[in-house]
Amino acid sequence: MEGIEELRSWLVTNHTPPHLASLIHTYLSHRGESSMESLTPPHSLYLTLAQAQDLIGFDNLLVGRLPKALINIMSPILTLRNQRKVTIDRWAKELSRHLLLFTHRQWTYRNSTVHYKPSEGKTVAEHTMVDEQVRSLLQLSPTLLPSQHRYLLTTENHTTLLQGTTSAKQFWIAEIQSALAEGALSRRMKRIKCRRGTIRVRRNGRSINVATLLSSLNPPAVEKEQGLKWKKRRWK
Repeated sequence: MEGIEELRSWLVTNHTPPHLASLIHTYLSHRGESSMESLTPPHSLYLTLAQAQDLIGFDNLLVGRLPKALINIMSPILTLRNQRKVTIDRWAKELSRHLLLFTHRQWTYRNSTVHYKPSEGKTVAEHTMVDEQVRSLLQLSPTLLPSQHRYLLTTENHTTLLQGTTSAKQFWIAEIQSALAEGALSRRMKRIKCRRGTIRVRRNGRSINVATLLSSLNPPAVEKEQGLKWKKRRWK
């Protein structure tokens, strides 16, 4: 995630122990869904820090509020490595600034991709989802569609579609889905061998005649008027 890696790099560059830098990095990556204590090994040197951080909460860390336990850990480390004259106060202020910068970047990202609607009343994420669905459907074989709908997957249609509006793409997706359903129904009906009359089937080890679907749906044969008159003449 952009911003977290930069923060981790700053921590390591400014004398933060690698295990502590990794713990802060992992905690931020979970976005407050996991406590820092749950991410810390049972016998870690930073267990007290994790418990203190969980007391102040994830949101306070994002606005630069640091637990005192973190200051107590870093103060002797910076004193031993005081080659660059980095005091604990300066280190804490820089860390708070980087946390605020990270929070601002996340806020900007969410506004630009989740909430902001640049065109057609859709967010960037919604436009991207439609584009991905179109690219996936374009990989289908035309043979899956009835012949009258195969123009939807022609190469000429690809360029026009990909350069079109998101609304046009959604309409095309609906057409493809409808054509796929029609093709599936057609193939299913072809597998059903229907013909007039009866067919021989085996049931319980015996062969019997069973009326087919079409024969059961056909209306009974009715003699024409001429045939009825001929019968009446015969009866006389």
